[in-house]
Amino acid sequence: MEIKKFKLYDGTYFRYKKIGKGKPILLLHTFRNRLEYSDKLGELLKSKNTVYSIDLPGFGDSPINSKTIYDLNFFTNSIIEFIKNLKINNLRIAGESIGAVLSASVSVRLPKQVKKIFMFNPYDYDSYFGEGIRRGNFFAKFILFNISLPIIGNIFSSLENKFILRNVMGGGFINPGNLSDEYLDLLCTSLKKKGYVYHFRNVLQKFKENDEIKEIYKKIKVPVKLVYGIDDWANESERLQTQKLLKLDKYHVINNCKHFSFLENSKDVFKILNT
Repeated sequence: MEIKKFKLYDGTYFRYKKIGKGKPILLLHTFRNRLEYSDKLGELLKSKNTVYSIDLPGFGDSPINSKTIYDLNFFTNSIIEFIKNLKINNLRIAGESIGAVLSASVSVRLPKQVKKIFMFNPYDYDSYFGEGIRRGNFFAKFILFNISLPIIGNIFSSLENKFILRNVMGGGFINPGNLSDEYLDLLCTSLKKKGYVYHFRNVLQKFKENDEIKEIYKKIKVPVKLVYGIDDWANESERLQTQKLLKLDKYHVINNCKHFSFLENSKDVFKILNT
């Protein structure tokens, strides 16, 4: 399937893919991933859905503008532009991690176009740089601490390689073996991209600073399903706080799952989206 480009107002673009036929659904990936993160899930959905998957701006093979502030507002505006330009209506959005937060922010701005959102393992609790990611394992804690430091952080981030990426991301899987060599190689293609270090640190810094997320949750008017991996990085008090802000009676749990459910637990995610 052809991967297309959608031009953004900062002079860059993001890649997107459209497959299948039926009710539209947009899949939004996590931090440090790319549109291919949703490939397994998209294949399961495409028989009855028109499935859109995108690189969030600056991720994957989509270019970076080092003058752009990659905050919640920029990501939200970019996705809204995409939905409006392609004239997508009666849309469901399924997002994971920062993708879950973005499904919420987009739905608040487009209550007529967005029919329902599914929030998987929302990344809405950082009180310091990369707090959630650091919870994955000791290796992730060490790497993210050093990346967070002024000046030194740029150097540490520029040293990222396949070994580092495997061990940091492995903290988001029940079975790290589900993070395949093939997919890791694909993720590593971003490392040489112009502006990569700036983008990596800017996104995490802005999500740490963002107090707007919980206020956005209070404004959601569309139906919401909140889902956590049983061993996701969010602790119980954080899950209950998000549930309360979303005015939900409960949240749903995927067993045998940590943070990267679209990739590791695509069949379970598919069942939730079709319940």
